[in-house]
Amino acid sequence: MLLAFFVAILPARAAFPEAKPLLFGAAAVLVSLPLDAKVRDWMQGDSPFADKVADFTNNFGDGRYLGAGLLGLGLGGLVFKSRKLKRTALEAGEAFLIAGGITNFLKTVTMRKRPSEAASPFEFEWGSRSFPSGHVTVATAVFTVFAKESNLKILYIIPALTAFARMRKNAHWLSDTVAGATVGYVVASFVVRKGGFIFLSPTRGGFIITIALEGGANASGL
Repeated sequence: MLLAFFVAILPARAAFPEAKPLLFGAAAVLVSLPLDAKVRDWMQGDSPFADKVADFTNNFGDGRYLGAGLLGLGLGGLVFKSRKLKRTALEAGEAFLIAGGITNFLKTVTMRKRPSEAASPFEFEWGSRSFPSGHVTVATAVFTVFAKESNLKILYIIPALTAFARMRKNAHWLSDTVAGATVGYVVASFVVRKGGFIFLSPTRGGFIITIALEGGANASGL
């Protein structure tokens, strides 16, 4: 219910600074559409090294690893009483869930066939879920939060490598990865700007979860 609520209110709250990257990303998707088939064919060249890179970097967008990593960082923040680490892990987790929810909705309604299943990028079938790339969405969402909170722009290379892996594995078209990156970046930027919505406040017997609907950049209990 909480995830559905955030997904539902995000567009309504979208008269925001993230409108510019959202529009830029939408334009980039349109530009990439005519290139989808050519990029798919080019990506399928014979290169064992590229295959090994794709096998490794594909894990960057795997929700199981990202979720476990964020949980570990959040617990580390609690154990070592690091407000910064705890806050960043929570924000990344929120961005992960919201962006993932939006992408799953888009996958369901667009019904685009994956490049491994179609001769053309303009083939659609009920149950197909190529657009956008979920791996790229969540990788971008999570690492955008860390890039913004740590001011380490080099972290953006991680979702870029994830996009490479998804195309190399013939799991997504170029425009799928561009759309996923757009969703992930916009959502993560929104969450960071608002300071997150979920807060953990320690108590004698554990902790209390607090939800701030207006964002919590200045909230207590960090």
